[in-house]
Order: sequence, then C-alpha cells, then structure tokens
Amino acid sequence: MSETAERKAAPVLEALALSGMLDSATVILVGSNARGTTHGRSDIDILVIHDGDCRIRLDRPGDIHLQQDTRSRFLTRLEEGDDYPGWALRFGIALRDPSGWWAKQVAAELAKPHWPDWRPKADHARKRMAMSMELLDVGDVEAASEEMMFAASHVARAVLLKHGRFPLSRTELPSQLGGISPELAEILYCLISGELDSGALRSGEALLERQINEL
Repeated sequence: MSETAERKAAPVLEALALSGMLDSATVILVGSNARGTTHGRSDIDILVIHDGDCRIRLDRPGDIHLQQDTRSRFLTRLEEGDDYPGWALRFGIALRDPSGWWAKQVAAELAKPHWPDWRPKADHARKRMAMSMELLDVGDVEAASEEMMFAASHVARAVLLKHGRFPLSRTELPSQLGGISPELAEILYCLISGELDSGALRSGEALLERQINEL
C-alpha cells in the first residue's frame, strides 16, 4: 500500500481494527482516487467487503465516502449487472486483502468479464434529476447542481455501456463521451466544475431526459 493510499484509508483501517475485522475485511480504494483523476469535489471512495453482516461506523468520516458489502452480496450484484462491482474489480486498488479473496475475484473477472446493465443507470438518473429540480425550486442551487452532476454521471455511464465502452471515473467521462455525445460531455464537464446556474441546470435536465429517451 502506498503512503498516500494508507493515509487516505487510515480512518477506515482504524475502525476495522477497533471492530476486530482488520484481519478479515477486504478494503478497496475506488473512484477518482483510484484512477488518479480527482477534482475539487472528489470524495475518497472506499469499499469494505466483510465476511458477514458486521459493519463499521466512522465517527468523523470527513471526505471519506464509505461503501460496505458482504462477499456474497458483492458477487450477486456483479452477476445481476450492477456496474459498481465490475468497476471496482477492473480499476480498484486493494488496500487490504489478507485472505487473497480479492485477488482471486480480479483474476476471475479478467478471465471472464461481466458487462453491466445500462438500464438501472437511467432509472437512477431520473431519481436524481427529480431531486435536483425539487432543490432548485426551493432555491438551493448548490445542492441542485450536485444532484444534477450525479444524474448526468448516471446517464453518461448508461450511454457508454450501451455503446460498448466501460465507464471510467467521473472526471474521465466527458472525454469518453466526446465522440458519442458532445452535448452530454459538455454539460457533465460543467457540472463537475460547478459552472452551471439555475437556468442552465433546467436546460441540463431537459438534455438528460432527451438522452435517456434516446437510449
């Protein structure tokens, strides 16, 4: 584990140690930190996979976004076409893999890759879009922009998956979309940069809805 990765994961590793699960849990760095493509709004995304249903709690999570799963549920999600397990296996960085379970799953995924289902991404996008519009209606432009960024990311991943391209990290999605949907690439780039006002957010919602309908 690199010094930087160890520092980022320290609160998670400490919580695992306190819970007695440090020697059994798998800890994976995912998201833009794993890809080295962070931006100003990036969280530290960490996936913890337990042997059973035990979970840890971070007293002061800071900018850590913690996801937890059991081994069986993680593999079920992979088989069901969820793109998150597939992404983690392709691009995640193992910070703790005491049993070697993660290395075996990565090898199996490389030998026989799963291709995620793009359709749930469209459903998730619509929910985020609705939330964004509700926040915009009450004047919370910043929160509305963040929800719209998540929505646009879901749409981008759906578009890429349907075109046979595996989505990378959020900051890399605009470049991946360049030859497929320049309009979507542009609005996602602006959302990541926090450059859209309320009017542009409403226009963006219409664009995302059109993109979903064209899938």
